[in-house]
Amino acid sequence: MKTKPIEQKRTPRPGRLSVLAGLALISAANVVMAQDLNINTFDSDLSGIAWENWRSYVADHTEVWDPSQDADGNPSSGSLYVTVKWPLNSDPNWNNGWNDVQVAFGSPAFAAADYIELEAFIKIDVTHSFTALDGGYGVAGLYVNGGSGGWQQVEGYANLIATNGWQRIHGFLSAIPGGTYGEVVVGFISNGGSSLTNTVSYWIDNVRLTAPPAVNTNRPALSIAKAPPTGLTCLASAPSDAWQRQMVRTVNSSYSWNTATASSNKTTYSMNIAAFPAAAYSGFEAMMYLIPESGMPSGPDDGSVDWDSAQVAYFVITANADGTGKANFRYKVNDPGAEHFLSWTDFPCASGPLGTWSLAVNNNTNLTITAPDNTTTNFTIPAVDVANFQDPLIAYFGVRPTDGTRIGQSATFSRIKITGAAASIDDNFVSSEPPYVLNPSNWVKKAASPQGVIITAPDTKYWVSWPTPDTGFTNLYATDDLAKHLGSSQWLSLPTGATGWVQVGGTRRLAIIDQSTLNTAFGYPPTNCFFGLWQVNP
Repeated sequence: MKTKPIEQKRTPRPGRLSVLAGLALISAANVVMAQDLNINTFDSDLSGIAWENWRSYVADHTEVWDPSQDADGNPSSGSLYVTVKWPLNSDPNWNNGWNDVQVAFGSPAFAAADYIELEAFIKIDVTHSFTALDGGYGVAGLYVNGGSGGWQQVEGYANLIATNGWQRIHGFLSAIPGGTYGEVVVGFISNGGSSLTNTVSYWIDNVRLTAPPAVNTNRPALSIAKAPPTGLTCLASAPSDAWQRQMVRTVNSSYSWNTATASSNKTTYSMNIAAFPAAAYSGFEAMMYLIPESGMPSGPDDGSVDWDSAQVAYFVITANADGTGKANFRYKVNDPGAEHFLSWTDFPCASGPLGTWSLAVNNNTNLTITAPDNTTTNFTIPAVDVANFQDPLIAYFGVRPTDGTRIGQSATFSRIKITGAAASIDDNFVSSEPPYVLNPSNWVKKAASPQGVIITAPDTKYWVSWPTPDTGFTNLYATDDLAKHLGSSQWLSLPTGATGWVQVGGTRRLAIIDQSTLNTAFGYPPTNCFFGLWQVNP
């Protein structure tokens, strides 16, 4: 017996096509599939063979991965090619009794009750094979093994007939005892009239368990939305974390308004909010933190740097339930690991949260908040408190959901600007050529889920999303002609590298669709487009 690593795959099988209306002449399509358990599809190698039993009856055997043969006709996959040297009928060892060989494929533990059928596809290399006594190529059998169920034959055997095409062998699991299993075994049998008389070469592919429609279904219904405007998009993508900070911070630490280190008597911090969650998500925060390094016990990349630091100034923007917006300024000093605020100033904006919000500090203690509708409010803070906010001081910008129901929401900053401090920033995040990334001279991601901090490019058109689990789906596909059949590779592949799949809150997947990606895939700018998901072997 020899062992090989186990390959674990779960691949859905195709069903009907459904289409959802989308935005701006663009639609979303998805394939509805029952989630089967692929034991082995031999996509790239022979990984997944758990053990093999070639018996002493056969003279020899060989096995290789063959990329030229695939039961689905997929040029990106292959199959297992096995040659078994059965004895000649003139050999003293030859007999027409029961003789078999076995190849076992490892699997994640599965319950027999969750599946209705086991199948494998076998093709005979007739050019290099010899027939049995009855003119066929012997018999194939399927078994399950391991777990609490042990060795069990799946209902029925299959005669391998004299054809050079793929033959589906299968059996139902209803007749085997319940329990769990961890292996699927394919057996080749020489017996009676089907006794083999010489070498036979077999291709094996698509060893899998079929789930009933009501079990393990995977129906990732696609939804589509216009992408946010150009800029820095901070998406609350970390799962189960209502207080996640999805932020960037400045590389430089010279952003204090304190005149002992500032370049002028007036320092202004502004952020233009180009997209924000709807009023239904009232309480979602876009924010700026100003934090001196001297009060950071765990450094600037602490996951809760605002809570843990001794001195923090907060400038927070929220949407109210009635659609209006609100700014809040507050600060703490000498208060690590807590939030006992020494000031709390709210300022409403009737036009809502979108637009430019600014916080200006004049002569250290005089503060002015300006809202997007150009209304202002003024207030002061004590000089003794300001003394705690000298450089080195780091500025942070981003979002926080503050409630589990707001995980998955996002805000986009089209511009962040700091003037009057020792260092300055004026960034719209897309001033460089594509691909658009954070300027490493200015910014570092400080996020619970860094993949959720995204630069939305000028040509980003749509966000296409769907629920997880989405096991078995590795690409998004597109077409501008619904007459084309998704399962026959007529649609165009948009790989994850091109669309940047983002895991959102542990429950959804997001693909970001840029016009340039579509232009490259189609070879021209499509005027309408449809999107679909397809499993690994379309």
